[in-house]
Amino acid sequence: MPLFVWSIYAVSVVMILATPVLAMSLLLVVVERWFGVPIFNPNNGGDPLLFQHLFWFYSHPAVYIMILPAMGVISEVFACFARRRVFGYAFMVYAMLMIGVVGFMVWGHHMVVAGQSPLANLIFSFRAVSGAGPAASKVFNLTATLYRGQITYEAPMLYAFGFVGLFTMGGLTGLFLASIPIDVQATDTYFVIAHFHYVMVGGTVSAFFAALHFWWSKITGRMYPETWARFAAVLMYF
Repeated sequence: MPLFVWSIYAVSVVMILATPVLAMSLLLVVVERWFGVPIFNPNNGGDPLLFQHLFWFYSHPAVYIMILPAMGVISEVFACFARRRVFGYAFMVYAMLMIGVVGFMVWGHHMVVAGQSPLANLIFSFRAVSGAGPAASKVFNLTATLYRGQITYEAPMLYAFGFVGLFTMGGLTGLFLASIPIDVQATDTYFVIAHFHYVMVGGTVSAFFAALHFWWSKITGRMYPETWARFAAVLMYF
């Protein structure tokens, strides 16, 4: 089965499990605002940290809702333009599934300065670091796919190369944020914003453009101008 299909399967499971938490959180906000039930507002006896926990329990897996399909797209593009089967197919599948699982277990690393116990911070830090393993393995397997491949540099492949570089940078900065001493200092700084955008914009947007060009002829029945597409891809990263 294509890795893109596996990625959609993994992200579907994440959406089914995570999205109801967001809906429930919004419902609790409405109940508090309309009926005055003390849930999150500390002035009424509520707990604002509860909202943070519910928010991040959804929002951290939400990152993988966006990045997992991107990983599937890039796997298809690499296999096509390297003229090789994806290296470590089974491991790539398990890595995507593990990313979906671990995504539900690391929300607390966003809250190391919110008054969590040192033990909770340590557990979430360990989980966050362990979650980097499957993501790093995907970058390794994609790179290994290129080995002895007959690589051509069409526009989708250029965007795929951009994905690998920027997503790697995003993953490395994520390791810094998984470290408690660094996370304490970096919380609420532009370092966190840069990490997020390296993954989301550098990763997801690059994969979106790769997919758009890769399947453009199937979508429209026409072929895009390759020279201009390559120029746009190079210009995007410079």
